[in-house]
Amino acid sequence: MIGIAGVVLARLFFLQVSHADVYGETAAKQHAAAFSSFPTRGNIFFSDKQGALVPGAVTTRSYILAGNPQKITDAAQAYEELSRVVSFDKEDFFARASEAGSYTVFLKNVSKEQAEKIMRLEIPGVWIGGEEGRIYPEGLIASHALGFVGYMDSERVGRYGIEEHYEKILAGSLGNSTSSGEPTGGFLFSFTKKLLTEKKEGADIVLTIDPHIQSISHQVVAELMEQWDATSAGILVMRPKTGAILAMESLPSFDPNAYNTIEDYDLFLNPFTQKAFEMGSIVKPLTMAAGLDAYAVSESTTYYDAGSVRVRDAEIKNYDGKARGTQSMYDILDQSLNTGAVFVMQQLGMPQFRDYMERFGLGDATGIDMPQEISGNIHNLEVGREVEYATASFGQGIATTPLALATALSAIANGGELVRPYVVDRVMEGSTVVTQTVPFVRRRVLRRETTEIVSRMLSKVVDKTLAGGAAAIPGYYIAAKTGTAQMADADGGYSDSYLHTFFGYAPAFDPEFLVLLFLEKPVGVRYASQTLSEPFHRLSAFIINYYGILPNR
Repeated sequence: MIGIAGVVLARLFFLQVSHADVYGETAAKQHAAAFSSFPTRGNIFFSDKQGALVPGAVTTRSYILAGNPQKITDAAQAYEELSRVVSFDKEDFFARASEAGSYTVFLKNVSKEQAEKIMRLEIPGVWIGGEEGRIYPEGLIASHALGFVGYMDSERVGRYGIEEHYEKILAGSLGNSTSSGEPTGGFLFSFTKKLLTEKKEGADIVLTIDPHIQSISHQVVAELMEQWDATSAGILVMRPKTGAILAMESLPSFDPNAYNTIEDYDLFLNPFTQKAFEMGSIVKPLTMAAGLDAYAVSESTTYYDAGSVRVRDAEIKNYDGKARGTQSMYDILDQSLNTGAVFVMQQLGMPQFRDYMERFGLGDATGIDMPQEISGNIHNLEVGREVEYATASFGQGIATTPLALATALSAIANGGELVRPYVVDRVMEGSTVVTQTVPFVRRRVLRRETTEIVSRMLSKVVDKTLAGGAAAIPGYYIAAKTGTAQMADADGGYSDSYLHTFFGYAPAFDPEFLVLLFLEKPVGVRYASQTLSEPFHRLSAFIINYYGILPNR
């Protein structure tokens, strides 16, 4: 045993000490060859209305000319041979070639063709090294949707967003087939050959996100944050008929080019899919739709608004506490009456109300092709107490992600179907479409007649009341609703801070797009109609003009 151990130690000394430089240089050359054979990560593109592709995430492969000065036997000869392939400063080369260390970089950003020529020269003490980089040309824009490529343990992989969800498709693979026969050199050579020759390049991904709509959404969100000194803000634009996401923008966010400078990891979370809020009065159209759909109320139904309503031991008031007397179903949405939403819920009955909210998907994940999506929390509807149902009817006491609520509201816009949202349009290998996303309807929630009534109600809200006409666009029926919700505090109660929300779609009876905005804890302003009506108008007008949508009135 002592003899065997002595032989092993002697061999290790030979490999790791006396001949370490020789094997280190050989390994570096092998690494360069292996690097050139590794699959290139696929790119991610935005796509505009004409199908033009704009880079969202791009892979760069850079090579460096490096070496061990102590192993360069003839610096002049080495420079002469290298200068035929690349151009670099002669004095700098000789200075680096005479350094005392065992490693130096002579030149960066060497092209692949140059790298291959230099490797063939086999100059003692000189080799090619390389690394793969990831660039996000748009910086902050769409960073929550894209994610980034970072380290997990010692492996570089996609983290968050599309980069994580489509990691296997983007990364490609080295392959796992075996070569026929046994090449000279045995197992080691066989493995090396497989490593160097068998691979599958990463595929490219084309998103449904439109770069122009995403860009203006970023501008609007940034202005909202600055104007109202808000904690966060976001804009989601989607096609209600298909679920395709046209824009998904929120702040604060991060620059994926410098993700490693972020200390607060919560900034990496996508608020549309990974955070839940009590969304307030933009839930009222769902309550109204449920009541109409189940024939619990009709367009001609009225109720008496006393300014407040008592539900068991709790008193629920309108936002201003005022009584308005006899009111119609349209008035409930137009005046955003909490008492009216409670009335519709009571006419519907608690079991049916819960059933509709579940069918709208408020307690579920939407199934969007993004990682770690959370589900909403409508546990209060399982408790069975009427007061929880009453507050849920106007969007308090139940929490949902902005994306889940936008998807539910899309069912009103598109004629009653709950669609699955998606952000990837297709996967490409070169010019070949490998996978094309097909829109998917999860289930029908409402009758088409119901959605037409609610759309008519919401368009009247925009025409007659909402922010003095600030959201209206001449020539178009626009359906919209605001929400102002008290935010929960750490003790389980409600604070003095508010979440402002706004949703709308256009044209109202055949919508091409739906917009949802949120603004968390704005300072110096109370109602969402004051903060979000003008931004909605600005964004909607841009989209209508961008797509050339014809007037419908």
